[in-house]
Amino acid sequence: MKKVVVAMSGGIDSSVTALLLKNNGFDVTGITLKMFDNNGIKCCGGDESTRKFKEICEHIGIRYYVKNAVKIFKRNVIEIFVNEYLSGNTPNPCVYCNRSIKFDYLLKIAKALGADYIATGHYARIEKRDGELSLLRGTDNSKDQSYFLYPIKKEYLKHIIFPVGNMLKSDVKKIAKDNGLPLDISKESKDICFIPEGNYKIWLKKNGYATDKPGYIRDTNGNIIGRHNGAYNFTLGQRKKLGVSSDERLYVKNIDIKTNTITVSRLDESLSKEMILKDINWLSDKKKKSGKFYAQIRYRHKPAEGTLEELDSEHLKFTFNDNQFAITPGQSCVFYDDDRVIGGGTVMQ
Repeated sequence: MKKVVVAMSGGIDSSVTALLLKNNGFDVTGITLKMFDNNGIKCCGGDESTRKFKEICEHIGIRYYVKNAVKIFKRNVIEIFVNEYLSGNTPNPCVYCNRSIKFDYLLKIAKALGADYIATGHYARIEKRDGELSLLRGTDNSKDQSYFLYPIKKEYLKHIIFPVGNMLKSDVKKIAKDNGLPLDISKESKDICFIPEGNYKIWLKKNGYATDKPGYIRDTNGNIIGRHNGAYNFTLGQRKKLGVSSDERLYVKNIDIKTNTITVSRLDESLSKEMILKDINWLSDKKKKSGKFYAQIRYRHKPAEGTLEELDSEHLKFTFNDNQFAITPGQSCVFYDDDRVIGGGTVMQ
């Protein structure tokens, strides 16, 4: 009997994942990671989700363990998130978590327990394409999470299972309901799990990472058109709550941390085609590392075609065929060949 460790959060997707694997003859062990000392955090990694996780595992009838990951999560996710924001970038904490926690730290725990696989409730698929295991988009387009999974090391794919990746969310909810899983099937996970306020600006200030520092808001001609209380309050492409009045819509075009200056522009001035990428991860050995690909630069961004060029062993340049809105440093750019993830990296500029 094959052994699998399921990364569980107390939510519907990971719970159904564990149930499906057990029903398909796997020896299943559920693991949840305690990632916070803050009892007020109510999603994955918090005390409330840990209690729910135990209840669900007992209902399904599987072994379960709680592992402490507070220090590693703080170091590899929270601290990077904070540093990126305070540098004027827009970080992607889910990518950091997948890279360092779920598909590295947790995978090592699974191996130590003698497991053959690790499984999660992500909406993505792993199948053979061109003779190699490949990461593919999930069947449910509205829930596809392959964008966040591009940093998984290629050699890890053979140890990973995504049972709900070929299912619709509605089918997952039906399975949970039909099997009486003790959870709220209408509940969805938060965008940033460690920010219970749901507002990163409040969280940064409340936790002492950021303080008010008044500065200027300028237009693209350098004219002062407003003032702000701290550059950390802004992200590239932001339109609302800029603190300036104008007859036309304005968007954040640039965040200069050194001068504490925010530059805003019209929509047409916020468009661009080129970006430089770092922290590259490839998920295919057989696809060329240059040429025509579709690139996705945000979770809800519609992939657009362009040309990939390898600058050196650590940097890539991607040029879209058409202008794109707010290409944002700190965010991830993921390359696709149809529904297949070829690789990706972090936007530098």
